[in-house]
Amino acid sequence: MSSVSENLTVTFSADALRDFCRQLLTTLGTSEPHARIVGDSLVAANLRGVDSHGIQMLLVYIQQLRAGGINVPSAGRVESEDGVFLRYNGENGLGQVVSEQCTDHAIRIAKQHGIAVVVTNHSNHFGAGAWWGEKLAREGFLAIVTSNACPAVAPWQGETPILGTNPLCVAVPRLDGRGRWLLDMATTTVALGKLSHAAHLNQATIPREWGFLDANGQPTTETAAAQKGKPTPIGGYKGTGIAMLAELLSAGLSGGNMATELPVYRTGGDPLGISHCFIAIDPKRFLPPGQFEKRVGDLADMVKASKPAPGYDEVLVAGEPEWRSEEQRLKAGIPVPRKLWERFTAVAAELGVTPPAGAAS
Repeated sequence: MSSVSENLTVTFSADALRDFCRQLLTTLGTSEPHARIVGDSLVAANLRGVDSHGIQMLLVYIQQLRAGGINVPSAGRVESEDGVFLRYNGENGLGQVVSEQCTDHAIRIAKQHGIAVVVTNHSNHFGAGAWWGEKLAREGFLAIVTSNACPAVAPWQGETPILGTNPLCVAVPRLDGRGRWLLDMATTTVALGKLSHAAHLNQATIPREWGFLDANGQPTTETAAAQKGKPTPIGGYKGTGIAMLAELLSAGLSGGNMATELPVYRTGGDPLGISHCFIAIDPKRFLPPGQFEKRVGDLADMVKASKPAPGYDEVLVAGEPEWRSEEQRLKAGIPVPRKLWERFTAVAAELGVTPPAGAAS
């Protein structure tokens, strides 16, 4: 294939990558439906330009699967349900499979009661929060999604990693069913996976504004040094506060392991025990149908009407860069770092899976 060159990336269609992910997972014993859920969520992140949560995460999952660290067949089970509240036990299943069940329950409950709060424990990495937020928003709900993660971040004024990158996603419906405003963020300055992506692209340096510290706790722009150090909370004490909020909504309410009760993120045979929270709110319980969606659009228009600051051509709202990336990558294909693809082809050879051919880019 044409990737045997000095080009840094190889380009694939979304369909080719989805099928490849599915084949790798099913070869490792994952059922076809579960493999599709995982593959679809990861490739969707790549389409949106969020490569930190795209197919590169599949290599982590594969290492966990091969080490016996994930309960492959399990989709989890309901532990308790009381009105609008549901607690779910993921039974150490694939995070996307567990989250598919939880969001389905949230939709069912919110359609009946106007609101749903679904929490789960004993899960694994669930991909990008936007995948689950948009699923709920497409059903007409204002969605709030949180997760905790293995400890990698020191709290504000601390040195010892205590908290995870603990993402927060908020998605809203629009009149055609797709979110008009979509916030999906780590509570660190950037997601850890963004550093891995930079390394796969052989980038020796990263922007200082990414906020990484080296092993000595000093700010660094060197990729290798950042990989031995740690990220910092976004906005100082505010990031730590939001990370703790995500921790409480996810693990606090579900009874799951919190902060340093989780293992340091690794790909071995021990369960990770991650927790998530999915909240769905029906805006039609407050306003006539379509009014909330219109108000979201009105607010976005007000924000975008601001005069751009020097150095910028326009004001963007949350979700716009990702939707533009999706539109472009659906046409031109998804660029995958060549270094990452070489790792995939090695794993594929071990598993007897034929990788798709891509175009050098």
